[in-house]
Amino acid sequence: MIRRFAFMAALAFAGVVSFPAGQSASAQESTECASAFWLEPLATAAADAGTAAASEGTEPAPAWMTTDLTDACAGETFALADFRGKTLFIESMATWCTNCHAQLTRVKEAVAQIPEDDRDDIVFVVLSSEVDLPRETLAEYAASNDFPFIFAVMSADMLRSMAEDLGQEIAVPPAMPHLIVAPDGTIGELHTGGSSPEELLALFAEARASSSS
Repeated sequence: MIRRFAFMAALAFAGVVSFPAGQSASAQESTECASAFWLEPLATAAADAGTAAASEGTEPAPAWMTTDLTDACAGETFALADFRGKTLFIESMATWCTNCHAQLTRVKEAVAQIPEDDRDDIVFVVLSSEVDLPRETLAEYAASNDFPFIFAVMSADMLRSMAEDLGQEIAVPPAMPHLIVAPDGTIGELHTGGSSPEELLALFAEARASSSS
């Protein structure tokens, strides 16, 4: 009961504290969406293959992996499970969280060290736990900080599902919760605390190696 109360308190806090909704997304609209790097090929593959890729998994994905999300920049709909076959990095954050900003900056530095030919094999999705945050506000945050990732706002149901499966830390942005899903769909453990670019690169390599072995 205590653990459930702690999660509900964190959920309420995440939903209430955010940037003012009146901010515009003009900076994001004036540039190409970074998310298009992963979402456009995904849409093309879906049109060509239908749902065949999703049926290859041996076990059904958890609910939070199949929940529809909306790309903050372009408004495209996707689910985390759509990226099966790629290494998927997931970071939970909030726009008001200074720890999150520092962590995303380190992730950006790690991305810069990935060889260009390998970058399309690793997908970076940043999920805001501010469940009522307008996607335009999140898009402005991504654009103003030049973060080249997919950004989306989690629903309360998705956040609750992730907390039940992964741990309540996923709903505490300052803890900098992040995890990796391997190309074969294996969900890694939830990490908290800041990770250096070198540590992040090691996590990516480990996920890819474990999936191919």
